[in-house]
Amino acid sequence: MSDFLAVNSKQGAAAPAFHLQLPDGYQAPAAWHGQSCIVLPAAPRWAVLDYAAVMASREQLQGLFAENDAWPPADLTAADDAADLAWHEVEFIHGKSFAYSLLSTDLQRCLGCLYLYPTASRDHQAEAYLWTAVTETELLRCAVVDEVMHWLESYWPFNALAWPGRSIAFSDWPHANYYAAQRNAI
Repeated sequence: MSDFLAVNSKQGAAAPAFHLQLPDGYQAPAAWHGQSCIVLPAAPRWAVLDYAAVMASREQLQGLFAENDAWPPADLTAADDAADLAWHEVEFIHGKSFAYSLLSTDLQRCLGCLYLYPTASRDHQAEAYLWTAVTETELLRCAVVDEVMHWLESYWPFNALAWPGRSIAFSDWPHANYYAAQRNAI
């Protein structure tokens, strides 16, 4: 396993030690084509599609990363979203975290996103967060979730992946969130 990746938060505050455990030499998939979606690394080239999905789903996204997390804010701009996607792209390139855009098979709509982040939990290898756009049908949203979950189980070497807010209630999850810590450190 790779060494733990320590990430610092705000100066003067105790920094949680985040780690993402992957086998040495493991390369994160650069793309995956399912029946309902195409999974591609989040990047600024998807900003127009991503921004539309994020803003349409804003109320449902608040609390995705932590119980009282207000992301995305009402005043999130398209430029802010593009900068966030650029951060995700750099993180992916350097193997620090892996954010994926879930796109329609014709690449015309963002159906949601998947985030695989380092975790502060010593019992898990990483944290996962997944959302689907409220603008899509419930049938499509469920199909995307099922396909992405299958993809994670089939193509990623995790055997201890935490899903805070999904399969673990935030009230039972005492650990800091990597993405929120990065946003707060800026």
